[in-house]
Amino acid sequence: MIMHSTKNDIRYLSIMSLLYVLLFTYTAKAQQAEEPAGFALPKAGVKSVMPAVQVEMEMNEHRVLSWPFDVTRVFLADDSLLKLDPVTPSKLRLRALKAGKTRVNVWGDDGVALTYDILIHAPIEELRKVLDEEFANQEVTLRQLAGSVMLSGSIREAETRDNIESVARQFFPRVINNLRLIRQREAEPLPVKLQASIFELSHYDLQKHSLKWPLDNSKAGQMSHQVLATQGEVAEFLQAAHDKNLLRRIAAPVISTVEGRRASFETGGQMPLVVAAGSTEGKVRLQQWGVRMQLLPTRLANGKLRLGVQPRINQIDVTKAAKIDTVTLPGIRTHQHDLLIDLAEGESLMLYGMPMNRIVREKQDLPLLSDLPLLGDSFYKSTKIEDKIELFIIVAPAQTAEDKVASTP
Repeated sequence: MIMHSTKNDIRYLSIMSLLYVLLFTYTAKAQQAEEPAGFALPKAGVKSVMPAVQVEMEMNEHRVLSWPFDVTRVFLADDSLLKLDPVTPSKLRLRALKAGKTRVNVWGDDGVALTYDILIHAPIEELRKVLDEEFANQEVTLRQLAGSVMLSGSIREAETRDNIESVARQFFPRVINNLRLIRQREAEPLPVKLQASIFELSHYDLQKHSLKWPLDNSKAGQMSHQVLATQGEVAEFLQAAHDKNLLRRIAAPVISTVEGRRASFETGGQMPLVVAAGSTEGKVRLQQWGVRMQLLPTRLANGKLRLGVQPRINQIDVTKAAKIDTVTLPGIRTHQHDLLIDLAEGESLMLYGMPMNRIVREKQDLPLLSDLPLLGDSFYKSTKIEDKIELFIIVAPAQTAEDKVASTP
């Protein structure tokens, strides 16, 4: 009795399983039959894809595409930009949602796919409003060309130009950037005026006035330099020598230039110089004597003036005299230097270390005889004195806003 009941249960389960399979198959066929004809797979399969057709739309615009055949399948690349609604088996309604670019593929029964590139742009007035708000100081002209926008105008910075283009691409998928960059004029270099003063100073005169040369004893041919401030030992010494009329100014050239431009000055002249031409013979040629200096000023960010200085000094040296026949010609001693120095406001550059030895004749009156009227000036005693002459140059910068043209007097 129990075995018979078990067989009946198994037969019942088999019948219920068969009914469930039949019901699922029927439901699936019913759903396939109810699917819109425009989205079914083509019977012939996909054979080829035709060249793309471009369709331009504005946001929120509706457009209907129709074909002379029933559509069996549709593919949409980006449904966030475009919405498709089948109207009939051969018609589709397109609704643009937002700006961008997407693609639609449509197949018929023959398996041939038609491709549509959909370009969606926003109203140009919305783009103009945003640009006016975000780039109020920029003059940008907008022009719509079908589904594209062209940007025109003049922009000062490349970053601003790129930002305007990026904003425009949020409204139009295609942007023609015709914004022109204005080249900013380079800042004009500041004018610089340099006052150079060339002095001679006698150690014999200093001794008579109880003054001492404050710098280290210079050696012949070893030019040195020092930065002078408005106060200090050297500045006080120069002021004292000036007050006692001990400074002999040889030349005071003024050099007007602009920062970054090399300028130069030259003082002195030419003199005949004997050049060896053999063991016993010599040739005479003209040699420049005096001071020649090149200067290159550059204004630094900290306000200092960087000065490149290349001085060359040719001094007449009687100790190097040469004789041709009955004529004795002095020689030339050369000093040259190359330095780079930074000068703050109120500072100047002093070049020294070019001493010369000279013989000075000092006239002394004779007792009684020198006091005679009319004839007293004819009676005196002359004394030879060996003197040391210091040659030094001071370069003091002074910026002048009114000088616009570089010149070298």
